[in-house]
Parts: sequence; structure tokens; C-alpha cells
Amino acid sequence: MIRLLGVHRGVAALLATLVFGAALVVSALPRMVESSLDAAARSVIGSAPPATASLAVQFTRRFDLTPMRTTAEAARADTAWRALLPPALREVADPAPLIEITAPPMLINERAHRYLTLKWVSGADRRVRYVEGGPPGPRSGTRFEVAVPAVAATEMSIRTGDTVRLGELTAKVTGLFEPARPADRFWALEPELTYVIHQRVPLAIEDDLIVTALTDGDSLAGAELPMVFRWLVTPAPDRVTAGNAAAVLAATEEFGRRLGRQDLEVALSTGFDRMLQEYLDRLAVTRALITMFLSGLAVVCLGTTALAVLLLVQRVHGDLLLMRARGASLVQVVGACGGAVALAAVPAAAAGQVAAGLVPGAPTAVARLGPAALAAGTVAIACVAVALRQSPGRQSARRRGQGRLTQGRLTGSAARRIVMEILVLVVAVASLHLLRTHGLGTGDAFLAPAPVLLALAAALAVLRAGPALIHLAFRAAARRTAAVPFLGLAAARAVPGAALPVLTLLPAVALAAYGMVTAGGLEEAQRQAAWERTGAEIRVEREQGIPPETLEQITHAPGVRAVVPAAVGTTVAEVGFGGRPATVVAVDLGAYRRLAAGSPLHLPAPGTGALVSPDLSAMRSFEIGWPAQMTVTPAGTVDAMPGVRAGDGALIVLPAAPEHVNTLLIAGDAGAVRPLLPSGARMSTVAGALADITGTPLTAALTAALRVAAAALAAYALAAVAIALTGGAARRAEDLALLRALGLTRRQAGLITVLEAAPLLVLTAVAGLAAGLAMPALLGPGIDLSAYAGGRHGALATAALLPVLPCVVAGALAAGVAAVALAGAYLGGSRGHAG
Repeated sequence: MIRLLGVHRGVAALLATLVFGAALVVSALPRMVESSLDAAARSVIGSAPPATASLAVQFTRRFDLTPMRTTAEAARADTAWRALLPPALREVADPAPLIEITAPPMLINERAHRYLTLKWVSGADRRVRYVEGGPPGPRSGTRFEVAVPAVAATEMSIRTGDTVRLGELTAKVTGLFEPARPADRFWALEPELTYVIHQRVPLAIEDDLIVTALTDGDSLAGAELPMVFRWLVTPAPDRVTAGNAAAVLAATEEFGRRLGRQDLEVALSTGFDRMLQEYLDRLAVTRALITMFLSGLAVVCLGTTALAVLLLVQRVHGDLLLMRARGASLVQVVGACGGAVALAAVPAAAAGQVAAGLVPGAPTAVARLGPAALAAGTVAIACVAVALRQSPGRQSARRRGQGRLTQGRLTGSAARRIVMEILVLVVAVASLHLLRTHGLGTGDAFLAPAPVLLALAAALAVLRAGPALIHLAFRAAARRTAAVPFLGLAAARAVPGAALPVLTLLPAVALAAYGMVTAGGLEEAQRQAAWERTGAEIRVEREQGIPPETLEQITHAPGVRAVVPAAVGTTVAEVGFGGRPATVVAVDLGAYRRLAAGSPLHLPAPGTGALVSPDLSAMRSFEIGWPAQMTVTPAGTVDAMPGVRAGDGALIVLPAAPEHVNTLLIAGDAGAVRPLLPSGARMSTVAGALADITGTPLTAALTAALRVAAAALAAYALAAVAIALTGGAARRAEDLALLRALGLTRRQAGLITVLEAAPLLVLTAVAGLAAGLAMPALLGPGIDLSAYAGGRHGALATAALLPVLPCVVAGALAAGVAAVALAGAYLGGSRGHAG
């Protein structure tokens, strides 16, 4: 076995390289993706507002005599709620209790629109630092002692020692506090303790200001006031992973059902289940896409490896015949060749798996078993190939089969081939139909390999149509006097073993092209979504309005190319009974279109009047109260405006420069604009929005996986072409040697070889490119990537379907495969002639 490898060490090295690369990709890619999936789970929980990601058990106490009169009772209730947590949820929950007791806001008697909320939070005393005074003490009759946030005291003009009247109650301010550690997660759960809440009721002309003050817990719980008790269970972000997310979601739902069976009327309030469900939906799509490309990689890698194995078997055929002549049995011959292949493949597969261990991430079942399965499959292919080639009855069976074909009857192998091709076609069409109707990520394992099945069906079509096209070319060449085309095409009609190269090459080119186009389309859709979020290269918003002097400074700032002032606000369109909520955008559409020129934004054309959403287009006119009391006469319709979220309300676009500006649309350098912004202004940029969309771990994992898979498929496609050309080199050299005696030149030998070997490979590359470019349209309805493209539904099925640059790259891949086939065939024929 070692001697066989030594004699044919070039082919053995090629086989080992292919097995190593396949094992590395098949083992490393799932690990990389799984690591990104876990990071995505941590990001989903960690980046969400803690109050949204927490599970809040809430009990509302009325004036009647009910439990919860002390903080000790509230603590015992916390223990009771946590005992109801299912194991999966208990494992990810922070064991530290967080209990709140809150009274409703009470009007400060001597100050209109000023309210004070009394609150107690467990552990708050350890997380505050008193900048003035000290902590509150117990209640004395109707007088509470309270501590107020320092920032709220400044805004509300409250000082230490003040006594505030709250109806029949009074509150004495004993101290002013600020967070001891502002970065503590506690303050994200209790943000109202760090600022004054501003809210405005409908039709009011002034904001209500609400300050939340800390007070003694037992004093608050024992007061005859309506009270809200909340127990917060906060999941730890680093404990939720892609592996346990589904179990945690099921446990959250079970926890809600258990709470519903309690005697005390409590309610579970959380956004944790919704966040997990959205994450799991995206997780399912991501895993399905990765499975799809891994299945394609497996087919291509196995096919390319099989070509290399068959090349090695062909090279050692003479050595094995000598062994048989010396008395070796068929089993011994098969064992010798299989052992030689195992010596090359098994260490290479093990080395690939070890190298993949350097990639961060937990090993999945595919990562563990893939390299071993690849090595075992390689050895099995070698054993089967040798057994078939060395079988004594093989040649006679082939001759008998050819005789039956000449008599017009199908052999059993030909019938089985037709049945297999029909089966592949039926399964491919069925999987495509299910994928388009059910969608990827439904958990159906039959859907993920649909693109691979489509590529295999296209390869079978090429195997059927290719020889017919070559035969037509041969008949045309037979009518000409030139001998080279006739000889080359005559040889091409009888090229043996073309099925495996086509079945390997076409899926490789098709899936590589599909991966490139999908990744490129995803990038374009993400860019489009980023522009639609901001509406301009730079967007500045300020609720209080932007002063004219600030607008003037930004307009003339170095690095600013153009500025378009706008006003965005809400109003009520006086249509129907009670009116219709509407978002109003006042902007010079002509100037806006000039500013956005060259961007992917699609803006409405400026007209002679206002543009309204379709639900208002039937009105001849109607009144609005913002930005001024006016009558709107619709002159056209508009579905959406970039950077504006109308929600369920109507949209009204006033195509004129506003008098009072609260939004600036800017083209230029964000660094030049930022220092000029007034307090309270918010600035967003396309670059920042794009970073938010592409920076999520799931999106990064999917994009990286698509690019890695496409690169691996391209490399194996080129390897398959090279091996296919090398496999027939010896036979072609013998044929050319016969023609050389008749005066065949080096150039003619190269052309004959090109016409013999390259047509089917070039046709396969072109068909693979066409199949890959068609897959986004065929699979588009079933693969929703809007979650990776900033929420733009259908983005990859419309404008970003065939992005120019990825199509060019995919075309370059097909052209490269064709060039390798043509150049390799020509050079091989020339060398064969020279030899």
C-alpha cells in the first residue's frame, strides 16, 4: 500500500489535499456558525431594554383588605414565584430578587402638572449615593419621608427639607441621590429613578412632569393606597444560547400558565418570549441556509474526491493487474487499493478536523462526524471502483449490454438510470414547490437540500442534452473538409465517464453563483434599508425645533454639501367621525430629490399640491392642525417617506419648505455637523444605520458562511475540471500517437483535445451559472431574508435580485472554469503530441 502511494504520490497528494480541505470546511463552518448563533442569543438579550427582557409578575392591590402589607410578605411571594419557574427558565434566570412597590402618581397640590410617585425597590439603598441629606425613614401617620433624584430635584425645584403636600398625605424630602454606578444593570431596570418623566395627555398644551421618589418599603406597603407590586425575574444574557433558546421559550410560556393557576390574581408582563421567538425564527432560517450550503458542499466535495479516487484507481490499474497475475485474490487487490487510499485520506481528514478545532465555537454533530464520513466515503469509493474494474465478468457484461443496445432494447442499467433521473427530477420539483409555499426554516429537513436537488436535476439535463448538441456539431463538422473538427467532435461523442464530472461541476458552479448573488443582494438590500431609515446621508432631529442660526451654521460648515430643512410631526386629519391620526412631512421635494441623487432612495416627484396616503386620497379636502391650521387638498398619493414611520396612521406630505424646522436632511461629513448641534438634537447617519443592520451576529454569520461556502465551491469546481482533464490524458495520448504518424501538428493536437474534452465542461459551466442566477427567482418566495436586511420584506426578490457586481463575479467564476477547461485541454493535447 505504501509502495503504491510512493509510485503515484502526485495523485495521492492531490487526494489528501482535497480530503483535508473538505474536512476543514465541513467541520469549521458549522463551528463558526454555531459560535455566531450563541453570540446572537447573547446580543438579543443583552441589547434589549432590561425591562423588556425581564419577566415581571405583577399584582395590583386595591383599597380593600388584601395581602402584601409588608416587604417581608413581598419577599416570600418572590420565593413562591421563583419556585414555579420551570428548570430551563430557572437555569438562565438571575437568582438575585428584584421587588418593586409603587403607588400611583399623586398631584403636588401647589404645583399644577407636577406629580410625585412613591416607590420602594429592593436593593436600591445599596446602589445610590446621597449627594445631599440621607435616606428616608419610616412613615409617621400621613407623612412619608422620601429621597428624590438629584437631577429631578433641580428640574422640579425641590430641595432637601421641603415638605410636599400630596392630597391628604405629605412627603418630606430627606435627601437627594444619584446612581453610585450608572452602568449598573439596576438603573436600566429602574430608569425613572434617574430623570423626570415628561408626558402630555391628548389636547393638553403643557407637559405633565412626574418625579419618582424612594421611600421606606414597609411604610409604603402598609399605607391605605392602591399599590402595584412587581417581582422581576431577569434572564442572564450569557446563559441563553442557540441550543437552549427553544427550551427557555417553552419554559416561559409554561411559567405564564402556572401563574394563571394561582389563587392570587397576578399577571405576567414580558417581552422576553417575543424576543426569543423572533430570534428562533431567524435562527431557523440561518441554520436551514447553512444546511443547504453544507449539503451542496458535501455533494461537490464528495464528487471531486471521487474523481481523484478514480484517477488514482486508473493509475494503479496496471499494478493491480500484476498482483492478480501473481495470484492475488480480488479481495486482496481491493484491500491493497483501499488501504492505500485510506493512508492518504484518513490522516488528511483527521488533520482537517484538528485544524477546524482552532475555529471558536462548540462542535456540532456535522463537525464531529463529517470528516470521518468523508474519509470512509473516500475509501468506499476506491474499493467499489477497484472491485468493478477487476471483476472478471465486467468486460463480458459490458459487451453483452452494448449488443442489446444495438438491437434497440434498454439494458437494466440504462433503465435504472432513467428511473433515477426521473426520481431526482420529481423530488427536486416537489421540494421546490414546498419551499416556495411553506418557506425555509419551518423545520422540514426535506426543504434545505432543494437548491442542491435543483442543481443535480440541471446536471442530469446537461448529461441528456449535451451529447445531442455535440452530435449536432459533429454532423455539421462531417460535412466540412477540415479534419480537425471532425476528429475532435468524433472523439467527444465517445468520451467515457462524463457523468461524474458534470454531476460535480454543475452543482459547484450553480451553488457558488447562488451564494455570491445572495450575499451581494443581501448587502444591497441592507444598504437600501439603511438609507430608508435615515432618509439622507445625515439626519438631524430635534423636537423643540432647530434654530435658524444653527441651520445657517450647518449649511455653511466645511464638508457639508447640501442641507434640506424639513418638519415632521403628528396631527389629526379631520376626516370621518373622530378624525384620522396622521404623520405630516413638510419638505421641498425638489431640493430633497437633488440631495438624494445617486442614492438608492425612491422619492415622490414634486407636484402642485399635497401628497397623501391612499386611505386619504378619496377626500377632496380636509383640515389638519399641524404644522399650522390649514386645509389640505390632495394632489397625489404617497406610500412612504424615507426616515418617517407613520405606523398605522395616515401620511401627508406637504411639498414646501416648512416655516418651523425640526428636521435637517444633510449631505456631507458627519464630523463637521456634530459639533454644531444644539442640545436635545439627535443625529443619525447612513453609516450608523448600516452598522446596526450588519453588525448583528446572525447577519455576520450568514454573510460569512455564504462567502466561505461560495469560495470553497469555486475551488472544488476548478479542481474537478483539472481532474476530469487529467483522467483522460493517457487515453488521449494514445489516440494522438496514432495520428502523429500521419503528420498531426502540435497545434492540431491541441485543437482536437479541446474539441474532445472541453465542450461538455464548458456547457456544464454555462448551465451552472444560469442555474445559480435563476435560483434567487425560483427560491425567493420561500427564503425570507428580510430580517437580515433591516426588515425590508421582499428586498431580495425585487431590486436586489440580481446585483451587478456579484453577477459579474459569478460570471467570472464560470468563465474561469471554462478557461481552465479550454487551456488545460489545449496544453494537454500539445504535450501529448510532443511526447
